Amino acid sequence: MSGNEFDYYDLTSKIIIGLVTGIVAAFLTAKFALNRFYKEKWWEKRLASFTDVIDKAYRVKMTDRYFLNLEYSLTQEQDETFNRHPPEQEKLLTDLYWEDIQELERIAQLSDFTLTPKASKLLNNFVKMRAETRSDYRDDAINSLDGAEADLGASETLLDGLVQEAKRALKIK
Repeated sequence: MSGNEFDYYDLTSKIIIGLVTGIVAAFLTAKFALNRFYKEKWWEKRLASFTDVIDKAYRVKMTDRYFLNLEYSLTQEQDETFNRHPPEQEKLLTDLYWEDIQELERIAQLSDFTLTPKASKLLNNFVKMRAETRSDYRDDAINSLDGAEADLGASETLLDGLVQEAKRALKIK
């Protein structure tokens, strides 16, 4: 063997080692970057889902609070500071309320795909509690005031639970 062959062998081995190391490093970097990208996209989708459902739960809670105050005012258990909305605004409020309720029921059916299991359970419990309240009201087991109190309790439980679960799932302090 001459000195030139040894130099070519040494040079070739250094080039191959450098190429293999570079390719492995590039592959791992790309893999980690894509994983991080997908995690961030999933986090953004989950944030959007939680934001949407929390917005709806908040509107339902505030509407339940309004209707409970309305029930109190009708039974003279509320002070005179309660101001009832005009009929057209009350109708709009009621229409939006039922749209939000239907949307929360739809989200409850699909929440396993977009939200956490705990959020799904919270939504399903809310739907179940409202159905029980409606059934009790139809069966004259409760009056409208008790129904309004039960609805507000269910919506407060839902909203509080969703906010806590969103903070936990999205790692927000």
